[in-house]
Amino acid sequence: MEPPEWTVLRCSCCSMCFGRRVGTRGRCTRCGILANDSTEVVSHAMNVEQLQSEIGLANMPEDLREEFLEKMQHTTPVQSHSVGDLRRLKECILLAAEDGTLTAESVAKSLARMNIRMNAIDLIEMGYEQGLLFKLSEDEWQVLD
Repeated sequence: MEPPEWTVLRCSCCSMCFGRRVGTRGRCTRCGILANDSTEVVSHAMNVEQLQSEIGLANMPEDLREEFLEKMQHTTPVQSHSVGDLRRLKECILLAAEDGTLTAESVAKSLARMNIRMNAIDLIEMGYEQGLLFKLSEDEWQVLD
Protein backbone atom coordinates (compact mmCIF):
# COMPACT_ATOMS: atom_id res chain seq x y z
CA MET A 1 0.00 0.00 0.00
CA GLU A 2 1.29 3.44 -0.93
CA PRO A 3 1.88 6.05 1.78
CA PRO A 4 -0.65 8.91 1.87
CA GLU A 5 0.09 11.85 -0.38
CA TRP A 6 -1.80 14.46 1.68
CA THR A 7 -2.26 15.32 5.35
CA VAL A 8 -5.27 17.07 6.85
CA LEU A 9 -4.26 19.46 9.64
CA ARG A 10 -6.22 21.51 12.18
CA CYS A 11 -4.96 25.07 12.55
CA SER A 12 -3.76 25.84 16.07
CA CYS A 13 -4.97 29.44 15.72
CA CYS A 14 -8.48 29.29 14.15
CA SER A 15 -9.25 25.52 14.47
CA MET A 16 -10.19 25.15 10.79
CA CYS A 17 -8.81 22.16 8.91
CA PHE A 18 -6.72 22.43 5.77
CA GLY A 19 -4.63 20.12 3.65
CA ARG A 20 -0.99 19.96 2.77
CA ARG A 21 1.07 17.68 0.58
CA VAL A 22 3.21 15.30 2.66
CA GLY A 23 6.70 16.71 3.05
CA THR A 24 5.67 20.39 2.78
CA ARG A 25 5.00 22.92 5.54
CA GLY A 26 1.43 23.93 4.77
CA ARG A 27 -0.39 27.14 5.62
CA CYS A 28 -3.92 27.57 6.95
CA THR A 29 -6.17 28.70 4.12
CA ARG A 30 -8.32 30.71 6.55
CA CYS A 31 -5.87 32.66 8.73
CA GLY A 32 -2.52 32.04 7.02
CA ILE A 33 -0.67 30.55 10.01
CA LEU A 34 2.10 28.12 9.02
CA ALA A 35 1.77 24.55 10.23
CA ASN A 36 4.30 23.61 12.92
CA ASP A 37 5.09 20.70 15.24
CA SER A 38 2.10 21.50 17.47
CA THR A 39 -0.39 21.47 14.57
CA GLU A 40 -2.86 18.59 15.02
CA VAL A 41 -2.91 15.93 12.30
CA VAL A 42 -6.57 15.06 11.71
CA SER A 43 -6.30 12.50 8.89
CA HIS A 44 -4.52 11.51 5.71
CA ALA A 45 -5.62 11.30 2.08
CA MET A 46 -4.33 9.44 -0.96
CA ASN A 47 -5.55 11.94 -3.59
CA VAL A 48 -7.09 15.40 -3.99
CA GLU A 49 -10.68 14.08 -4.10
CA GLN A 50 -10.23 12.23 -0.83
CA LEU A 51 -8.47 15.28 0.63
CA GLN A 52 -11.45 17.52 -0.17
CA SER A 53 -13.80 15.04 1.44
CA GLU A 54 -11.65 14.70 4.57
CA ILE A 55 -11.32 18.48 4.99
CA GLY A 56 -15.07 18.96 4.52
CA LEU A 57 -15.88 16.32 7.12
CA ALA A 58 -13.28 17.64 9.57
CA ASN A 59 -14.68 21.19 9.32
CA MET A 60 -18.28 20.01 9.72
CA PRO A 61 -19.79 20.35 13.23
CA GLU A 62 -19.67 16.98 15.02
CA ASP A 63 -23.43 16.84 15.60
CA LEU A 64 -24.02 17.13 11.84
CA ARG A 65 -21.13 14.86 10.79
CA GLU A 66 -22.71 11.59 11.98
CA GLU A 67 -26.05 12.41 10.35
CA PHE A 68 -24.29 13.40 7.11
CA LEU A 69 -22.22 10.20 6.99
CA GLU A 70 -25.31 8.10 7.65
CA LYS A 71 -27.17 9.78 4.77
CA MET A 72 -24.19 9.35 2.47
CA GLN A 73 -24.14 5.59 3.12
CA HIS A 74 -27.68 5.28 1.76
CA THR A 75 -27.05 7.13 -1.50
CA THR A 76 -25.49 5.87 -4.69
CA PRO A 77 -22.77 7.98 -6.26
CA VAL A 78 -23.81 9.97 -9.32
CA GLN A 79 -21.74 9.18 -12.36
CA SER A 80 -21.16 12.16 -14.58
CA HIS A 81 -20.07 11.59 -18.14
CA SER A 82 -17.35 13.52 -19.88
CA VAL A 83 -18.50 16.47 -21.94
CA GLY A 84 -15.98 15.37 -24.53
CA ASP A 85 -17.94 12.20 -25.31
CA LEU A 86 -19.39 13.45 -28.60
CA ARG A 87 -21.43 10.32 -29.26
CA ARG A 88 -23.28 10.72 -25.97
CA LEU A 89 -23.85 14.40 -26.69
CA LYS A 90 -25.29 13.56 -30.10
CA GLU A 91 -27.46 10.89 -28.47
CA CYS A 92 -28.62 13.53 -25.98
CA ILE A 93 -29.63 15.88 -28.79
CA LEU A 94 -31.50 13.12 -30.61
CA LEU A 95 -33.28 12.14 -27.39
CA ALA A 96 -34.36 15.75 -26.89
CA ALA A 97 -35.72 16.07 -30.44
CA GLU A 98 -39.47 15.58 -30.58
CA ASP A 99 -40.61 15.10 -34.18
CA GLY A 100 -37.14 16.19 -35.29
CA THR A 101 -37.19 19.53 -33.44
CA LEU A 102 -35.92 20.53 -30.03
CA THR A 103 -35.93 23.42 -27.57
CA ALA A 104 -33.55 24.48 -24.83
CA GLU A 105 -35.99 23.01 -22.30
CA SER A 106 -36.11 19.61 -24.03
CA VAL A 107 -32.30 19.53 -24.24
CA ALA A 108 -32.02 20.41 -20.54
CA LYS A 109 -34.33 17.52 -19.66
CA SER A 110 -32.36 15.17 -21.90
CA LEU A 111 -29.07 16.25 -20.30
CA ALA A 112 -30.52 15.59 -16.85
CA ARG A 113 -31.87 12.16 -17.90
CA MET A 114 -28.47 11.18 -19.28
CA ASN A 115 -26.64 12.65 -16.26
CA ILE A 116 -24.50 14.97 -18.37
CA ARG A 117 -23.47 18.16 -16.61
CA MET A 118 -23.60 20.77 -19.31
CA ASN A 119 -25.62 23.87 -20.12
CA ALA A 120 -28.40 23.13 -22.64
CA ILE A 121 -27.66 26.25 -24.70
CA ASP A 122 -23.97 25.29 -24.91
CA LEU A 123 -24.91 21.87 -26.29
CA ILE A 124 -27.33 23.43 -28.78
CA GLU A 125 -24.63 25.85 -29.93
CA MET A 126 -22.19 22.94 -30.36
CA GLY A 127 -24.76 21.06 -32.42
CA TYR A 128 -25.46 24.15 -34.51
CA GLU A 129 -21.74 24.80 -35.12
CA GLN A 130 -21.19 21.17 -36.11
CA GLY A 131 -24.04 21.26 -38.63
CA LEU A 132 -26.25 18.88 -36.67
CA LEU A 133 -28.91 21.53 -35.95
CA PHE A 134 -30.69 24.19 -37.99
CA LYS A 135 -32.21 27.17 -36.16
CA LEU A 136 -35.94 27.48 -36.87
CA SER A 137 -36.79 30.25 -34.40
CA GLU A 138 -35.44 31.90 -31.25
CA ASP A 139 -35.99 28.73 -29.17
CA GLU A 140 -36.47 25.93 -31.68
CA TRP A 141 -33.98 23.92 -33.73
CA GLN A 142 -34.34 21.21 -36.38
CA VAL A 143 -32.12 18.11 -36.27
CA LEU A 144 -30.35 17.61 -39.61
CA ASP A 145 -29.09 14.08 -39.08
